[in-house]
Amino acid sequence: MGDVTPLFIGGMARSGTTNALRVLNAHPAVMLNGEVSLSVQKQFFALLDGVERSYAEKDATLEAWRARKADYMFESFGYLSKGGRGQLKKMPNARFRGHKTPRAESLFDRYEAHFRATGLQPHYFYCARNPFDCWRSHKQASWNNHDRVESFVAQYMESFAHLAGMQRRAGERVFVLNLDDLIAAPEPMAWYREQIFAPLGLDMPNGVVERIAKLEPAKERREKSCLSTEEEKAISRHPVMAGLIEQMFASAALR
Repeated sequence: MGDVTPLFIGGMARSGTTNALRVLNAHPAVMLNGEVSLSVQKQFFALLDGVERSYAEKDATLEAWRARKADYMFESFGYLSKGGRGQLKKMPNARFRGHKTPRAESLFDRYEAHFRATGLQPHYFYCARNPFDCWRSHKQASWNNHDRVESFVAQYMESFAHLAGMQRRAGERVFVLNLDDLIAAPEPMAWYREQIFAPLGLDMPNGVVERIAKLEPAKERREKSCLSTEEEKAISRHPVMAGLIEQMFASAALR
């Protein structure tokens, strides 16, 4: 397992996590399963915690368990993903393995602890999008569980707070994918090469380019504005929102 790197996609929903998953999976060295819901992932980590506790006083058993634990986790992600077995067929040759889970950053400590026990260090892609378009997209989603914009803003800022913690603890293993930058990029393929594959040390051969080109266009059309003045004010008045927007979302700062 020493040549395998765990890889996970997180960030707020509607921030490009699905597109990142599909682009990464276009590469033969990457095997990422589809979405594992946050609640399911919490239960899975609770199961792993229980196994660790049960074996804690049995050194030989614990050592044997940890020797196969990574394989168990990687295969489980396929079965736990909403699409079923997911990308398991790619597992034998994949150097990067994992899944996507919006808001996975809230479980960063659990990913780190369980893979550290196997001697592996996970890498992470955090998908980011300006709060105005992210909220607009949430409002149009049938699964949106935010009754008010204030609830969304609290979760949005909590997500970025988790990102800051990840960067402090695992900076060189955390990569931010800014959907606003992708949408504005004149050459999306060059953006993918620089922002997605280069950080992993992967090239982008013609076969990968062709597979990505067959995906649905990543340049998402900006939805017609449906934010009220009150909603925009509610987003803007968060005490640290202005700094975040200025730092990461230059176009949104012009609102």
